[in-house]
Amino acid sequence: MADQRKPTPLPELRRQAERRLVHRLIERSIPSLSPENVKALAHELQVHQIELEMQNYELRRAQAEVEESRNLYRELYESIPIGYTTLDRDSRIFDMNPTGAALLKWNLSPHQPRPFNAFLSARDRDRFNLFCRRVVSRQEPDTGEFEMKRPDGLVFFAAVQADPVKTGEGKGDRLRLVFKDISKRKETEEVLRSQRNELEAARVALQDLTAKLFTAQEEEAKRIARELHDDHCQRVTALILEANLLLKQCQRQAPELAPKVASMSKKLSDLLSELRSLSHELMPRNLGDVSLIGPMRELIGEFHEKADFQVTFSDRSVPEKIPSAIMTTLFRLLQESLSNITKHAKAKHVFVTLVGNEQGIELTVQDDGVGFDPALVSGKRKSVGILGMKERLRLLGGTMKIDSRQNEGTTLIFMIPFARRQLTIAATNDRLAEGD
Repeated sequence: MADQRKPTPLPELRRQAERRLVHRLIERSIPSLSPENVKALAHELQVHQIELEMQNYELRRAQAEVEESRNLYRELYESIPIGYTTLDRDSRIFDMNPTGAALLKWNLSPHQPRPFNAFLSARDRDRFNLFCRRVVSRQEPDTGEFEMKRPDGLVFFAAVQADPVKTGEGKGDRLRLVFKDISKRKETEEVLRSQRNELEAARVALQDLTAKLFTAQEEEAKRIARELHDDHCQRVTALILEANLLLKQCQRQAPELAPKVASMSKKLSDLLSELRSLSHELMPRNLGDVSLIGPMRELIGEFHEKADFQVTFSDRSVPEKIPSAIMTTLFRLLQESLSNITKHAKAKHVFVTLVGNEQGIELTVQDDGVGFDPALVSGKRKSVGILGMKERLRLLGGTMKIDSRQNEGTTLIFMIPFARRQLTIAATNDRLAEGD
């Protein structure tokens, strides 16, 4: 009859064999031990075996993780879209990824060793060598841009980042280099630089043209003012004298005509007053001959008579002699500000302050009118006055600040930087130029 017992599993057979082997080895090597000690020793050996197996397992797992990391690093190293290489301080190549080799058009064959600086153009080779040695010596990363040259003679620009090797083989003596082609960026930068230079040249030309335009405008204003004062005003004055003589004759010989002649004389007098006012508005006769304070007070007085607001003027530490360009600009700024207040502000009080200090000359015009939104006004074509004031200031390196809110009034602050010593020198130059 066949044996119906189940076969013993292989793991169990293995354990039984190991136990018998352990007992046999112990009996042969240590025959004097008691059975209890033999069992304890066997147990310790089994425990030690289990520990060794666990350590072996951990080592195999760590080895697998290292291998996986190495494979991942190699995959990234070979697929990264920028060049990557390892060099020593003399730029000898130890390794390079395929992207770097393709960028340099270089065969990675070990039979063709080549220092990395061989790919640098002649003008940047020494600078690159110093760059590598500096990174290794300082043990600090650095970046740079260099002109490179492929074996086929094609030149391109590369952005390079170098990091010193601080662990493992080559520590302290090698560096890892990342590089990429930036030729398109350099071309774009060159185009932008060229356009920027052209724009700057156009800006300078426009500024020069604007300065000439303002100068021509002032000269034309002077010419018209002189013509109005010296010609038209004189002619109207002569007509007024003739009208007064005619009025006297009419009063004696034709009394019925006297009222009409008197009316004509009154109209001529009003016309003369308007012509003189226009002449003075175009160019005050004493602007440039005396200090700026006098012409400003006269201008304020004229607006006070014509406008429905009061003007308070104060000055402090204003130089007596100011260059004509600055004097004219400040006068025109005040004139334009008061004109805008007359047209738009509906103000009752205006405060004008002129202050000189070590930094320059500051003119402040403040009103209690309806105010406005500077952002909205600056975007309209009607803001030619403000644009003109800003342009006048820009030609002298000055600035303009507008502080205004609806129904809270407006404050304009004009600042022209000019040291007192420069004011003295410029005023002296003006006098010398007038003497010539």
